[in-house]
Amino acid sequence: MRKRKLIKILFSLSILALLNSCSADAESSVSSRDSDARERDSVVVHDSVNVIDSIRIIDSVVVKDSVRIIDSVRVKDKVKIRDSVRIVDSVDVKDSVHIIDSVNVKDSVRIKDSVVVKDSIRIKDSVVVKDSIHIKDSVKVRDSVAVRDPEYFLGKCSQENKGTLKLAIIQEERRYFLCDEGTVMWRAASNVDVNNYYVQKSAVTKFVRLDSVAGILAEGEKMVVVIRHAERNTDSASGTPLNANGVQQAKELGGKLASNLEYHYGASGSIRTQQTCRYIAAGRAGVDTLADLSVDTLSHMGESWYVKDADAYNTATNSKGSWYVLSKWAYENSYSSAFYDFEPRCSEWIDSVAIPFSERAGTDVAFIATHDLLIMPLVAYISAKKIDIKYYDSKKWLNYLAGFAIVLKPDGSRVFYAVKGLDAGRISS
Repeated sequence: MRKRKLIKILFSLSILALLNSCSADAESSVSSRDSDARERDSVVVHDSVNVIDSIRIIDSVVVKDSVRIIDSVRVKDKVKIRDSVRIVDSVDVKDSVHIIDSVNVKDSVRIKDSVVVKDSIRIKDSVVVKDSIHIKDSVKVRDSVAVRDPEYFLGKCSQENKGTLKLAIIQEERRYFLCDEGTVMWRAASNVDVNNYYVQKSAVTKFVRLDSVAGILAEGEKMVVVIRHAERNTDSASGTPLNANGVQQAKELGGKLASNLEYHYGASGSIRTQQTCRYIAAGRAGVDTLADLSVDTLSHMGESWYVKDADAYNTATNSKGSWYVLSKWAYENSYSSAFYDFEPRCSEWIDSVAIPFSERAGTDVAFIATHDLLIMPLVAYISAKKIDIKYYDSKKWLNYLAGFAIVLKPDGSRVFYAVKGLDAGRISS
């Protein structure tokens, strides 16, 4: 009995030991599974990563050390760089980089042909720069830039056509270009270039009848006429009116002008220039006078337009007289301290007074009556000094109702004429 009880106790103790062993194995098994799960969640990559073909970037990438991209990088959607990008070592991109959707540049930049950028910026092939641009340091591009060679618009500039002026419409704007005789390259033409070119092309050598020029205006052509007032008495004050002969001269000229053309009139503030316009208009209408005719009063209508130093001018004219001094400056560049440079100043008056008046008028003919001291240098200019009004030498001077006209053609070109309203364009003194 006692022996059986001892065996029973030993058997129970064996069972307990076995259960404890199983429990320890179970805890060990669970711990092992948890460890495996943690290792599978994290990956640690040491040393380097080599990307051979392509990378698609969805969100953001921070690059440290070096990345070598062999073929292509495609960036889909938008890339926004808010602050800064710092490349620590190097990025070598071979073949192509394609940006599929958008890179946001303010407005648009369109580059045609090819652009090679090395170090700073070097542009190969062709660039069309409107006028000239000197770029220092930074460049901000707004709106659009189209890269074109000048010859794309103008043709070739060569020894055969040097000195040629051409008009091109670029971005809906008229632009004149000159085949420069020195460089044999196209450059933007100044107003002086334009007028000098058409002066040479017009080849004015004598006065022609004003009515004959007005009579040949073609469809779409406009004309601006600048002439001396009709005859006055010897008093040259601004309040001096036309004499009876001057009234008749103006009316007869008006009667000769083409009746199918529309005129608009401008004059200096002097009574005689205003009267000249009214009597020319009256002659065209076949009436005695048109007192209510609208005549614009224009500025820069006297010789003061040319004067740079009033004291030097007054000193010279007090000694020699205004006809002598002004004509000697126009033909020989004398008294240069008193006057502006001849060609630029004459060209500027044409472009800042005469042609704008024609554009404002909007009529077939824009008619300006003014004074001999303003017109004489302009006649010398538009005739390339071929017409002799050298009072200092030949004693020739500008006659009443004489001056010049510019025919403005629809293609932007212009033709100059020296015109006369009486039998002669000059008088002798």
